[in-house]
Amino acid sequence: MKLLHLADLHLGKTIGNYSLIEDQKYCLEQILEIIKEKNVDVIMIAGDIFDTQISSVEALTLYSDFIEEIIFKMGKIVLAISGNHDSAKRLDVNSKFYKANNYHLFGEFKDEVISLEDDYGIINFHLIPFISLNQGKILFDENIENYTDIYKKILKKRKLKDRNVLISHCYANKYAIEEENAYNLGQKPLSIGGSDAMDANLFMDFDYVALGHLHNRQFVIDPKIRYAGTFMKYSFDEVNKTKSVTLIDLTDKLEIEEIEIKALRDFRIITGKFDQIIKEESSDDYIKVILEDDMTIENPMAKLKEKFPNIVQLSYKNRGIFDLENDFSIDLSAKNSLELFEEFYKFKMNEKLNDEEEQLIKKVIS
Repeated sequence: MKLLHLADLHLGKTIGNYSLIEDQKYCLEQILEIIKEKNVDVIMIAGDIFDTQISSVEALTLYSDFIEEIIFKMGKIVLAISGNHDSAKRLDVNSKFYKANNYHLFGEFKDEVISLEDDYGIINFHLIPFISLNQGKILFDENIENYTDIYKKILKKRKLKDRNVLISHCYANKYAIEEENAYNLGQKPLSIGGSDAMDANLFMDFDYVALGHLHNRQFVIDPKIRYAGTFMKYSFDEVNKTKSVTLIDLTDKLEIEEIEIKALRDFRIITGKFDQIIKEESSDDYIKVILEDDMTIENPMAKLKEKFPNIVQLSYKNRGIFDLENDFSIDLSAKNSLELFEEFYKFKMNEKLNDEEEQLIKKVIS
């Protein structure tokens, strides 16, 4: 049976002020072609389908069109779960209709196994959506202390006969401890103030484990326990990464293939002097600029935007150029809000507020 492992679609995501819907549509169209060309039987989506719990109409439409193409036009099976970015309850709306059309979506945890059959026998699919620690206490045991405990409770009841595939959304590693640099910039952790990690050794009895949550493609302990990663770049710490989806051929053995997905627009970091950068070839890539100038440039973002319409971020390598040349010292306790603003305005503009400006500031303060 051929399985396609997708995860962390984050449909509806933005970078800076720019929507990535067009870029995501471009990538999803490639994935549809892969499903056709490789004759994929089952598409697995390991959580974080959407970027926010209340998704935009554009994101909902994009996902709906993608799923409808797969289940209605191609006649394939989809197995999907919620991630920590998704609203589990919202995803479960219409679940009966979905199930009747070979789209098995587990928003909230269900103690069910989906069994499919091919020439080599039965494959049991175990779908475990994201479960927070608080939910774990309510569902399983109030004494649950970590994510490893949650998975121990769930898997203890599962009898692994025939071939078994797990689809889940979690942070799994060999030691169940936090690893430095595990998360990409902008990734939302599973919990606040505690450890996200769980013990991946619990997954060793499965024939394949399709994981979601970490954005870099990688395996944990064994190549069969795998993060597919995002199908496109979502942050500037991924500039040198190649993005892909994972194809699994599960017969009486396991074969894994990573298939590259091309981006509509790339993520790039440009470093250099302003006068050099402004002469570069125009690009609609998503750009982060780091200026190496020794003095601040007047309105550099607007000027660079003419060359790079999708510029996202601009910073100076030498932060010291923002140090004030003169000390600016005020006795804060001795002045009211208006007086503080007047002092600051005089310092920055080298002139006093006129009467009209003073009245305007008074109105704002009040």
